[in-house]
Amino acid sequence: MAFADAYFSKQKGFKPFFSESPSEDLRYIVVIPAYREPDLTGSLDSLFKCTPPEGHVEVIIVINIPENADQTVVLETRKNASVASGWIKDHNRREFRFLLIPFSVMPAKEAGVGFARKMGMDQALYRFNSLNNPRGHILSFDADSQCDTNYFTAIEETIQKHPLTKGFNLYFEHPLSGNDYPAAVYRGITLYEMHLRYLNLFVRYTGFPHAFHTVGSCFGVRADVYAGQGGMSKKKAGEDFYFLQKIIPLGGFREINNTCVMPSPRESDRVPFGTGAAIHKYLKSQGSVILTYAPACFFSLRSFFMLAGSLYTMSEEEVNSAMNKVQEPLRTYLFENRASEAIREIRANSGSLLTFTNRFFKWFDAFRIIKYLNYASRTSFRQISTNQAVRDYLQVTGMPAPPENTAATELLNLLRKIERSRA
Repeated sequence: MAFADAYFSKQKGFKPFFSESPSEDLRYIVVIPAYREPDLTGSLDSLFKCTPPEGHVEVIIVINIPENADQTVVLETRKNASVASGWIKDHNRREFRFLLIPFSVMPAKEAGVGFARKMGMDQALYRFNSLNNPRGHILSFDADSQCDTNYFTAIEETIQKHPLTKGFNLYFEHPLSGNDYPAAVYRGITLYEMHLRYLNLFVRYTGFPHAFHTVGSCFGVRADVYAGQGGMSKKKAGEDFYFLQKIIPLGGFREINNTCVMPSPRESDRVPFGTGAAIHKYLKSQGSVILTYAPACFFSLRSFFMLAGSLYTMSEEEVNSAMNKVQEPLRTYLFENRASEAIREIRANSGSLLTFTNRFFKWFDAFRIIKYLNYASRTSFRQISTNQAVRDYLQVTGMPAPPENTAATELLNLLRKIERSRA
């Protein structure tokens, strides 16, 4: 019995798509969902030019389209699939193989990047399962992204150095200038990436142990871990975030900062949130700023998280007293979310401080943090510009704050430097 047989027994309707058997040396499978992606071959070329790792590589491209798409989109998709197929014929080799699902029509109710990513990742898992190789790795990439040439070797080096790695994300940088998009797009992506990095850094500042970026083109997961956590989410947006919230708390999740993925800065109206939606909203509003959470939102979180260890040894009366001393608006948020009851249950099911802490942060997870930040922004702390937020973060963490007229690109590069320097 192979390691993922139980997973596939629960996947109704799954069928292996490819007749070619995988190489016995297969270690990495990159999955790329592609819907209306005229520049897909640019991303394939970027992967093809990478320094090859010791293990063999496959790239699975899922050309997908909703069943209710209009004829123009159907014709465009067929053309893109034909171009990709031609490119693949000229580039396939034994140790680096490209596999195409050329025209996958998806139910309108489920069609989206989550469904497509899951389709490709399930095919990847099946191929590793056919080799009974639970330690193969499934990598997530996008059809409009590029990467450094050491993409595979940096991943391989991390896995060799840390063999218990269950999943990882890769350092990323959006392009901030060029001729591919209007200047407003580059201004917008600069501000949006500032927001992403500021948010991740400030959440880490609170003491939350699972603060990692969750970008769809920049992560990987071990095959047995993918199967064990029920596979990729089918959600039409945020599938990367939802999936990684299952993987990160398991432990053994790492950041790989010695390579770089370059996601596209383009706008999109396909999904309600994420990079494309943020840029679409920025362009539509013709604004000069993107807003983010005020530092005050994070201070009460930091104080509360510092209590986490103490809560394990407190009596119920002491826990309630501690809850009443939490700063507003977090105190009301905790009350409305029945925090005292949750903590009581966590304590009752924890035989050690370590178990309690792990359970506590599975309860107060990244979902709950974002919900709290939105609640605090609505009720107490008005959102501020990303430029101001970055200066505030630097001051709070003891770093010199740049002058108020510092360009957004300079502020972003400061955050990039801080994040990339992390081990």
